[in-house]
Amino acid sequence: MITLRRGFTLIELLVVIAIIAVLAAILFPVFAQARSKARATVSLSNARQFGTALTMYAQDYDEGLPLTDHAGAMASWIETVQPSVKARLLNRIVDDA
Repeated sequence: MITLRRGFTLIELLVVIAIIAVLAAILFPVFAQARSKARATVSLSNARQFGTALTMYAQDYDEGLPLTDHAGAMASWIETVQPSVKARLLNRIVDDA
């Protein structure tokens, strides 16, 4: 004996799709806000690491901060401090978002 399985009607499918769309519309701004806060936290952490790198550099070089001009050399203070920082974060301190 063959039994027929009843599928979903078009109205039921449309209602489910509409509910999912409404939930997505509500949750997208929440996720965007969370992402923005996460970026701000990362930027704050990067700035703190940058301050720590400058402090470490100053301790290594008689409490002096890096110069902007290395007697004609093409190095910048970012390249000078870079060995004191683990990650390449000096170019990513401030978030533009």
